[in-house]
Amino acid sequence: MWKVDQILAICAPFACLGCGYEGNLLCHQCGIEAIVSPPHLCYRCQQSSSEEAACLRCVHQTKLDHIWVTTSYKQIAVQLIARLKFARTQAAAPLIAQIMASRLPPLPVETIVVHIPTANQRVRQRGYDQAQLIARELARCRRLPYQALLRRRGNTRQVGANRQERFAQLEAAFYCPKPSRVVGKRILLVDDVLTTGATVESAARVMKDAGAVEVWAGLFAQRL
Repeated sequence: MWKVDQILAICAPFACLGCGYEGNLLCHQCGIEAIVSPPHLCYRCQQSSSEEAACLRCVHQTKLDHIWVTTSYKQIAVQLIARLKFARTQAAAPLIAQIMASRLPPLPVETIVVHIPTANQRVRQRGYDQAQLIARELARCRRLPYQALLRRRGNTRQVGANRQERFAQLEAAFYCPKPSRVVGKRILLVDDVLTTGATVESAARVMKDAGAVEVWAGLFAQRL
Protein backbone atom coordinates (compact mmCIF):
# COMPACT_ATOMS: atom_id res chain seq x y z
CA MET A 1 0.00 0.00 0.00
CA TRP A 2 2.83 2.40 0.85
CA LYS A 3 4.46 1.74 -2.54
CA VAL A 4 1.11 2.44 -4.20
CA ASP A 5 1.06 5.80 -2.41
CA GLN A 6 4.55 6.56 -3.72
CA ILE A 7 3.57 5.72 -7.31
CA LEU A 8 0.39 7.79 -7.07
CA ALA A 9 2.40 10.71 -5.69
CA ILE A 10 4.38 10.74 -8.95
CA CYS A 11 1.36 10.34 -11.24
CA ALA A 12 -0.95 12.58 -9.22
CA PRO A 13 1.10 14.70 -6.77
CA PHE A 14 -0.35 15.78 -3.46
CA ALA A 15 -1.28 19.40 -2.80
CA CYS A 16 0.42 20.91 0.26
CA LEU A 17 -2.05 21.09 3.14
CA GLY A 18 -0.60 24.44 4.12
CA CYS A 19 -0.33 26.44 0.89
CA GLY A 20 -1.76 24.18 -1.81
CA TYR A 21 1.53 23.96 -3.71
CA GLU A 22 1.67 20.77 -5.75
CA GLY A 23 4.19 18.13 -4.75
CA ASN A 24 3.92 16.85 -1.16
CA LEU A 25 1.41 16.77 1.69
CA LEU A 26 3.54 19.48 3.28
CA CYS A 27 6.06 21.51 1.33
CA HIS A 28 9.38 22.25 3.05
CA GLN A 29 8.39 25.76 4.06
CA CYS A 30 4.98 24.84 5.45
CA GLY A 31 6.40 21.79 7.18
CA ILE A 32 8.63 24.03 9.24
CA GLU A 33 6.13 26.77 10.01
CA ALA A 34 2.81 24.91 10.27
CA ILE A 35 3.67 22.34 12.95
CA VAL A 36 4.18 24.40 16.09
CA SER A 37 4.88 23.14 19.60
CA PRO A 38 1.85 22.92 21.93
CA PRO A 39 1.45 25.25 24.93
CA HIS A 40 2.98 24.11 28.21
CA LEU A 41 -0.10 22.46 29.68
CA CYS A 42 -0.25 19.29 31.73
CA TYR A 43 -1.88 16.58 29.63
CA ARG A 44 -3.76 15.24 32.68
CA CYS A 45 -5.13 18.34 34.44
CA GLN A 46 -4.73 20.92 31.63
CA GLN A 47 -3.03 23.36 34.02
CA SER A 48 -0.02 25.44 33.02
CA SER A 49 3.20 23.55 33.53
CA SER A 50 6.88 24.36 33.21
CA GLU A 51 7.47 20.67 32.60
CA GLU A 52 6.91 18.97 29.24
CA ALA A 53 3.35 17.59 28.97
CA ALA A 54 2.89 16.69 32.66
CA CYS A 55 3.00 18.90 35.75
CA LEU A 56 5.01 17.96 38.85
CA ARG A 57 1.86 16.80 40.66
CA CYS A 58 0.46 14.62 37.88
CA VAL A 59 3.78 13.10 36.81
CA HIS A 60 3.74 11.06 40.04
CA GLN A 61 0.29 9.63 39.25
CA THR A 62 1.34 7.81 36.09
CA LYS A 63 3.67 4.97 35.14
CA LEU A 64 5.13 7.18 32.41
CA ASP A 65 8.60 8.50 33.17
CA HIS A 66 8.25 11.24 30.56
CA ILE A 67 5.97 12.22 27.71
CA TRP A 68 6.66 14.40 24.68
CA VAL A 69 3.98 15.93 22.47
CA THR A 70 4.94 17.36 19.08
CA THR A 71 2.03 19.73 18.41
CA SER A 72 -1.59 20.60 19.20
CA TYR A 73 -4.46 18.82 17.45
CA LYS A 74 -5.27 21.78 15.22
CA GLN A 75 -5.20 22.85 11.57
CA ILE A 76 -2.45 21.01 9.66
CA ALA A 77 -2.07 18.33 12.33
CA VAL A 78 -5.79 17.53 12.12
CA GLN A 79 -5.61 17.29 8.34
CA LEU A 80 -2.53 15.04 8.39
CA ILE A 81 -4.11 12.63 10.86
CA ALA A 82 -7.42 12.65 8.99
CA ARG A 83 -5.66 11.78 5.75
CA LEU A 84 -3.82 8.92 7.44
CA LYS A 85 -6.75 7.50 9.41
CA PHE A 86 -9.75 8.14 7.19
CA ALA A 87 -8.47 8.71 3.64
CA ARG A 88 -5.91 5.87 3.65
CA THR A 89 -3.10 8.25 2.72
CA GLN A 90 -0.21 6.27 4.14
CA ALA A 91 2.24 8.89 2.91
CA ALA A 92 1.20 10.95 5.94
CA ALA A 93 2.79 8.42 8.32
CA PRO A 94 6.46 9.01 7.42
CA LEU A 95 5.85 12.75 7.36
CA ILE A 96 4.36 12.68 10.87
CA ALA A 97 7.20 10.43 12.05
CA GLN A 98 9.88 12.70 10.60
CA ILE A 99 8.41 15.73 12.36
CA MET A 100 8.20 13.80 15.65
CA ALA A 101 11.77 12.55 15.25
CA SER A 102 13.04 16.09 14.78
CA ARG A 103 11.40 17.25 18.03
CA LEU A 104 12.29 14.37 20.35
CA PRO A 105 15.39 14.76 22.54
CA PRO A 106 18.35 12.36 22.25
CA LEU A 107 17.40 8.90 23.53
CA PRO A 108 19.62 5.95 24.54
CA VAL A 109 20.52 3.83 21.50
CA GLU A 110 18.97 0.73 23.08
CA THR A 111 15.55 2.39 23.48
CA ILE A 112 12.86 0.19 21.92
CA VAL A 113 10.15 1.96 19.94
CA VAL A 114 6.71 0.37 20.50
CA HIS A 115 3.44 1.47 18.95
CA ILE A 116 0.21 1.61 20.96
CA PRO A 117 -2.14 -0.68 19.02
CA THR A 118 -5.30 0.73 17.45
CA ALA A 119 -8.63 -1.05 18.00
CA ASN A 120 -8.69 -4.26 15.94
CA GLN A 121 -11.85 -3.28 14.09
CA ARG A 122 -10.23 -0.05 12.88
CA VAL A 123 -7.14 -1.91 11.70
CA ARG A 124 -9.29 -4.26 9.65
CA GLN A 125 -11.25 -1.36 8.15
CA ARG A 126 -8.15 0.62 7.16
CA GLY A 127 -5.93 -2.30 6.28
CA TYR A 128 -3.16 -1.02 8.56
CA ASP A 129 -2.48 0.39 12.02
CA GLN A 130 -1.54 4.06 11.66
CA ALA A 131 0.34 4.10 14.98
CA GLN A 132 2.47 1.18 13.81
CA LEU A 133 3.34 2.94 10.55
CA ILE A 134 4.40 6.05 12.47
CA ALA A 135 6.39 4.07 15.06
CA ARG A 136 8.31 2.07 12.46
CA GLU A 137 9.28 5.19 10.54
CA LEU A 138 10.18 7.05 13.74
CA ALA A 139 12.45 4.18 14.76
CA ARG A 140 14.10 4.27 11.34
CA CYS A 141 14.62 8.04 11.50
CA ARG A 142 16.20 7.86 14.96
CA ARG A 143 18.06 4.59 14.28
CA LEU A 144 16.36 2.83 17.16
CA PRO A 145 14.99 -0.73 17.28
CA TYR A 146 11.26 -1.20 16.76
CA GLN A 147 9.28 -4.10 18.22
CA ALA A 148 5.55 -4.86 18.43
CA LEU A 149 5.50 -5.54 22.19
CA LEU A 150 1.89 -4.56 22.87
CA ARG A 151 -1.31 -6.27 21.80
CA ARG A 152 -4.88 -5.06 22.18
CA ARG A 153 -7.84 -7.08 23.39
CA GLY A 154 -11.27 -6.49 21.84
CA ASN A 155 -12.51 -3.49 19.87
CA THR A 156 -13.27 -0.93 22.59
CA ARG A 157 -13.13 2.61 21.22
CA GLN A 158 -12.88 5.67 23.43
CA VAL A 159 -14.37 8.31 21.13
CA GLY A 160 -16.60 10.61 23.18
CA ALA A 161 -15.74 9.03 26.54
CA ASN A 162 -14.45 11.12 29.43
CA ARG A 163 -11.24 10.34 31.33
CA GLN A 164 -12.86 8.07 33.95
CA GLU A 165 -14.78 6.14 31.29
CA ARG A 166 -11.66 5.73 29.18
CA PHE A 167 -9.67 4.33 32.10
CA ALA A 168 -12.46 1.88 32.90
CA GLN A 169 -12.65 0.76 29.26
CA LEU A 170 -8.88 0.37 29.01
CA GLU A 171 -8.29 -1.40 32.32
CA ALA A 172 -7.40 -4.66 30.59
CA ALA A 173 -7.25 -3.50 26.97
CA PHE A 174 -3.53 -4.15 26.43
CA TYR A 175 -1.16 -7.01 27.16
CA CYS A 176 2.47 -7.83 26.41
CA PRO A 177 2.83 -11.10 24.45
CA LYS A 178 6.60 -11.38 25.05
CA PRO A 179 7.49 -9.90 28.46
CA SER A 180 11.00 -11.40 28.32
CA ARG A 181 11.82 -8.81 25.63
CA VAL A 182 10.73 -5.96 27.93
CA VAL A 183 12.54 -6.84 31.16
CA GLY A 184 15.22 -4.25 31.93
CA LYS A 185 14.51 -2.24 28.75
CA ARG A 186 13.73 1.40 28.03
CA ILE A 187 10.55 1.77 25.98
CA LEU A 188 9.28 4.65 23.85
CA LEU A 189 5.54 4.31 23.27
CA VAL A 190 4.26 5.96 20.09
CA ASP A 191 0.75 7.05 19.09
CA ASP A 192 -0.86 9.67 16.88
CA VAL A 193 -3.28 11.56 19.17
CA LEU A 194 -3.29 12.30 22.90
CA THR A 195 -6.73 13.07 24.37
CA THR A 196 -7.10 12.28 28.08
CA GLY A 197 -3.93 10.23 28.39
CA ALA A 198 -5.85 7.11 29.46
CA THR A 199 -4.62 5.03 26.51
CA VAL A 200 -0.93 5.84 26.84
CA GLU A 201 -1.04 5.45 30.63
CA SER A 202 -2.67 2.03 30.33
CA ALA A 203 -0.04 0.98 27.80
CA ALA A 204 2.75 2.30 30.06
CA ARG A 205 1.39 0.31 33.00
CA VAL A 206 1.56 -2.92 30.97
CA MET A 207 5.17 -2.20 29.98
CA LYS A 208 6.19 -1.45 33.57
CA ASP A 209 4.41 -4.59 34.82
CA ALA A 210 6.33 -6.58 32.17
CA GLY A 211 9.61 -5.32 33.63
CA ALA A 212 10.56 -2.16 31.69
CA VAL A 213 12.91 0.09 33.69
CA GLU A 214 11.73 3.28 31.98
CA VAL A 215 8.71 4.02 29.81
CA TRP A 216 8.46 7.20 27.78
CA ALA A 217 5.86 8.29 25.25
CA GLY A 218 6.03 10.26 22.03
CA LEU A 219 2.70 11.56 20.72
CA PHE A 220 2.15 13.59 17.59
CA ALA A 221 -0.85 15.79 18.46
CA GLN A 222 -2.68 16.69 21.66
CA ARG A 223 -6.35 17.59 21.87
CA LEU A 224 -6.69 20.68 24.07
